[in-house]
Amino acid sequence: MSKIITSKIRLGSESAQLILESAIEQKIEVEIISERFNLIKLINKDNFLFVKGTSLSVNSQPACAIANNKFLTKKVLRKNKILIPKGWLVRTKSEAIKLITEKKMYPCVLKAARGAHGRKVYANINSFEEFKELLPHVFTHPNFNDVLVEEYIEGKDYRLLVVGDKVSAAMERIPAHVIGDGESSIGQLIQKFNKNPLVGKKYEKPMCKIVMNGEVARNMKKMKREFSDVPKKMEKIFLRQNANISTGGIGRDATDEVCQFVKDLAIEATKAIGMVISGVDIIYNEKTKKAYVLELNDTPGIDIHHFPVFGQARPVARDIVSFLKKELV
Repeated sequence: MSKIITSKIRLGSESAQLILESAIEQKIEVEIISERFNLIKLINKDNFLFVKGTSLSVNSQPACAIANNKFLTKKVLRKNKILIPKGWLVRTKSEAIKLITEKKMYPCVLKAARGAHGRKVYANINSFEEFKELLPHVFTHPNFNDVLVEEYIEGKDYRLLVVGDKVSAAMERIPAHVIGDGESSIGQLIQKFNKNPLVGKKYEKPMCKIVMNGEVARNMKKMKREFSDVPKKMEKIFLRQNANISTGGIGRDATDEVCQFVKDLAIEATKAIGMVISGVDIIYNEKTKKAYVLELNDTPGIDIHHFPVFGQARPVARDIVSFLKKELV
């Protein structure tokens, strides 16, 4: 049975909680359907909207389906003449090997066509040996695999939150790394990072733990470093290629510094997919002045904008709820 909101209720995710609190702040009638599943109902007389976490009814089901398939996203964006990394869909290891042998497109990226939070994403692959070694990590199903092989684009990694016709916030995502103190080993520095009070599990805090897994080991091997090595003071050791916050990346607010061209591109990509509110991942190469759309997210985490590790906090939940409020009229 659903229940009426009280100040003591806590939802299961920070992003969902921020939307809930903003709705209360804006004096919208709210009904909690399920705390466990982050499902709330915004009500205005006979009108209502469901909000599940950051899954919003203003985004159509087909648009969300496209966003959740990186291959379909690329096809739609390409048809709208939006710049994306070159890429090909493969379904077997042999197809992937044949493609990379013909294209020789190093450095490249291997990633599952479906997925989120940086799972099954391996970037900056520089050789056939490295490529072949990573295939079992993306081809995990005996029969059904949709895997993308893409060109690797260097540049700043941005997440932009689009709400309607504007960019509510932009964040630069910096890959998981540790900074040397001249005394501690890389392994010890990772442990220190994970003990930071700002670090939590999943998205309960602004930063997530750095897990010493195969992807970290791959990058250590590329750098010819060992976990026992002691970096110089202030030396940065980047442990992953992808910059997802969920894999230990950190966020720096970049709302005021991102050029208007990149912001306009995020809005254009959101509309091309058919969404209204989305998190758009863009790589911007400052040398070439080119921006590439990597993917779109129909359920973007918004707490990263409210609680950036560096820079100004952006209360984007307020923008989202204000937009939803207009839909309730």
